[in-house]
Amino acid sequence: MKTENKTYTTEEEIKAIRAYFEENESEYNDAIEELDSYNGYLTDDRYYQMEELNEFYSGQEPIEILCRAFYGYDEETWTTDGSGQKEYGAFNPNREYFRYNGYGNLVSADYKDYSALLDDYFVRDYIENAANLWNVPDDVQEIIDNIDDGTEDNGND
Repeated sequence: MKTENKTYTTEEEIKAIRAYFEENESEYNDAIEELDSYNGYLTDDRYYQMEELNEFYSGQEPIEILCRAFYGYDEETWTTDGSGQKEYGAFNPNREYFRYNGYGNLVSADYKDYSALLDDYFVRDYIENAANLWNVPDDVQEIIDNIDDGTEDNGND
């Protein structure tokens, strides 16, 4: 996605960055996790490697861990009930990742799905904090660098 020094308005910039991340899911996952590491953007929605589970519950009572798994679920296995609602299967420790649901219970998954969080709010936060992040994709950095903020460089320094 070469921009050839195109100048973007703020709204064009947001649309362009959002489109880039929609087309590059892996880079988006890395970007949102890096933003989370910087400012806690994801709160409880971050995915972790399943082998990190032991670290999270080191020193916890076994009943605590069992309850978090029992009341959790598996994102990968579900059926639809008679009214069209999803019914998820039990938490599966054999999956690649886990995260927490809104109640602090464990949710297992084989892939990270942050797609519901790719919105204008995320893009604005990402732009605002890009200078503090280590791995901004080159194409995204180029868009950020070419924002037309309404000021013009008239060459009078």
